[in-house]
Amino acid sequence: MTLNNPSIAFLPAALAGFVGADDTADALTQSYVYGRRNILSLYNSPGSYGVGRLLKSLARSHFWDGLHAGASVDPDAFTQAVAKTRGPKFTAAFSGTSIESTGEIANILATHCKNLPIEGVAEGRVTTPFAVTIANLYHTPSSEEHPTLKANAPFLPILASVGASAACAAIGDWHCFSMIVLGMFCNAATSTALRTGDLTFTRPNTTPGAPAGDGFLEIGNEIVVLQGSESAVGSVTRGRFSLRFPSEKALGRLATCATMSTFQCLAQLFIVPQGTLLGQLFFVLSLAIAWLYNSFMASTAKKAKTKVVVDDVLKAPSMQRYSLGSRSAMAVFLMQVLKPANVEEQLAALIPNKTRVWTAWRQIVARRLRDEKPTFEATVRPAGTENFTAEESTLLHTLLGDAQAAVNVYGAARGRY
Repeated sequence: MTLNNPSIAFLPAALAGFVGADDTADALTQSYVYGRRNILSLYNSPGSYGVGRLLKSLARSHFWDGLHAGASVDPDAFTQAVAKTRGPKFTAAFSGTSIESTGEIANILATHCKNLPIEGVAEGRVTTPFAVTIANLYHTPSSEEHPTLKANAPFLPILASVGASAACAAIGDWHCFSMIVLGMFCNAATSTALRTGDLTFTRPNTTPGAPAGDGFLEIGNEIVVLQGSESAVGSVTRGRFSLRFPSEKALGRLATCATMSTFQCLAQLFIVPQGTLLGQLFFVLSLAIAWLYNSFMASTAKKAKTKVVVDDVLKAPSMQRYSLGSRSAMAVFLMQVLKPANVEEQLAALIPNKTRVWTAWRQIVARRLRDEKPTFEATVRPAGTENFTAEESTLLHTLLGDAQAAVNVYGAARGRY
């Protein structure tokens, strides 16, 4: 038995088309959708069957995009991230607008804020901690922008595929040689088709004279305060990415590439086992190096996408993150930052408890926040609470202590933003 014996089949080589599709799709997306790399992905890559399926999903995500003459699709359809693009709830401080579910831009920004360091911690009791990030959106993106991400060229997997195909040719294994070349051609064709699309950021135009767009995003125990013009805030809450193709014909090339990728998988499944063992090892070597490269690109995909949103679209807004020990402290801190006219109403939306203790607390907070230097330190019994029981008075005292903790941390943070 020799390495050149064509009767030996190396099963993993034949099945390579069924694994690794997600990493391959992430690598292609980062390089040719969010990036504008000139060098094509001319290397044999695993996961061709799954890539073909994802290309079909991308082509089917076609949607109407205003007066744009070409065809627009959702780039997240290629990486199966459509279900993950639902963003957190947004509440406007001045207009009263409430958006139950925002979009991908808000989701990316909120996730980014979770990784920011805490710059101030409110003293006092801790029940359910909240983190509040204040984002100053000083830059207003245009209604349409075309962000671009720099991506590294795939020199290593290209060299590996070229070397593996040359080695197969040298030993006369034309079965494995042809399958490596087929994989190189199909992957390059897919990258060419994707690069034809133009990544486009769009946001709705705002009405002249609209109030400031200040408001906050809420996702679990994370609050992100958005401060800026209506257009700047709208870029986060209602902005979106699309992949625009110049024509329906250009979009149709995605379906062609999907068919090619499926054919590549089936051809490799039947033809690679007919090659020599050494040729099959060269085939697997080209796939292994491509898989390592794709995995590396996939591991940085979220970071790269965040960079597009935070740095390219929003131009790196200043952000400070603070920690508060309870929801009541968070609500008071939020009211101080946003300064809405209807403080009591917004407090009721944040904390809808209807007991007379909570009602009195909201009234006291709304009244005292009108002062330049509000204080909630208990000196005398607040008006209207004379009939409270001992338990109710204790609870009110505790809640006013939360409000004072929020006032203290806000005072320390006020000069930072």
